[in-house]
Amino acid sequence: MKVWQNFWWQRLIIIVSIAACCILLMVRISGLELLGVTPNWLLIWLVTWSVRRNIWQSAIASICLGLIWDSLTGVFPSHVLGLLVVGIFTSNVYSKEYIKEDLISIMLIVFGMAIINETITALQYSIQTQVPLTDIWLNYQKNSLTSAIISSLWTPLVYYPLNYLVNK
Repeated sequence: MKVWQNFWWQRLIIIVSIAACCILLMVRISGLELLGVTPNWLLIWLVTWSVRRNIWQSAIASICLGLIWDSLTGVFPSHVLGLLVVGIFTSNVYSKEYIKEDLISIMLIVFGMAIINETITALQYSIQTQVPLTDIWLNYQKNSLTSAIISSLWTPLVYYPLNYLVNK
């Protein structure tokens, strides 16, 4: 009976944490913004969750989170593609013996994956819109660096509860 309760407890923590990240995506809190950019909460959740999962679990979580994000904001540009790349890149990172799991490495992974996610978004804008490329890529530079910095700084807020409650 203990295993069954633990299974449902973990699922509840996952659902509540995703819902909290979605709410934080929509809310503008003054201390969380840097140059008008807020942390990428779903990307932080995805990196924290997928570093210990295999590629299929990470891909399914990425697609689900991307569809949730698209339903909250709109379908263009699609967030599914960027999160799918992030989920695949971060899947099963800690399976090797020489890589240790700690907060600093998760923060560095979030920093790099935020830049990759913003790059995929900028590529979608440059391919599918009539906006001049110089405007897109100048805005991309500001957004990607700011998003990477602010997301990596707020990573512990998601990492500690999710890692402690779900992975133990």
